[in-house]
Amino acid sequence: MINVKSPNPIFLENEEATSAVLLLHSFTGTVRDVKLLANKLHKVGYTCLVPPYRGHGLLLPELMSYDTDDWWEDVQAAYQQLRDKGYQHIHVMGVSLGGLYSLKLAEHFEVGSLVVMSTPHKKGDAGLQGRLKHYGQRMGDLIGLDEATIKAHLAQIEDYDESLELFQAMVNDIMTNLDRIQAPIAIKYGEQDEAAYEQSANYIYEHITHSQKAIQSYSNAGHLMTQGKDHQAVEQDIIDFLAHIEAEY
Repeated sequence: MINVKSPNPIFLENEEATSAVLLLHSFTGTVRDVKLLANKLHKVGYTCLVPPYRGHGLLLPELMSYDTDDWWEDVQAAYQQLRDKGYQHIHVMGVSLGGLYSLKLAEHFEVGSLVVMSTPHKKGDAGLQGRLKHYGQRMGDLIGLDEATIKAHLAQIEDYDESLELFQAMVNDIMTNLDRIQAPIAIKYGEQDEAAYEQSANYIYEHITHSQKAIQSYSNAGHLMTQGKDHQAVEQDIIDFLAHIEAEY
């Protein structure tokens, strides 16, 4: 049986950088979701920080011992870490849940810009439970648990209902306050993802009141846009977006 440990944060510091990028991963994902993007942004001169959310990368019962409030604390702590290091501008970007937290940060804190990828504007119990079931089965298989143990872990999802309701309430609150965002934003979705994410991208775009906003799709991208066939196009477009923002400072 394989032993699993909590993923370490990815921190790629550029001592000459005045700007930093906070990258946020997806629900049931890990820091590896955005590792390629972090490496590319660091290579062109940015300091990059990717914080892990508590419980992610561990067995399902451990993940479900936390909720969106705990992960929001993790995100805020990472943002403050960059602030404490003196970075003048912090650009925030993320995939799916990471995109939601990017929006939430921009609603409550000063950010240089934000990029949201595969970000839902609403979430239902069925979709979230499905993600947890897939995660629990995948982690159990990876570690070498027997099917009876995996089944017992999956049965615990029924006891996570209150946390899933908290998740949905958070999404609703974020979407209600999109008009608070006062930073340039790039909204991205993959054409190979579920149709709901295109609808969500358009919803977010329409409800952002800041004048500097853009929406873009990628024909060969699925949900995890930072990996897969179009990841290099996504990376380059983000680099170009940040360069445009930085030129205005």
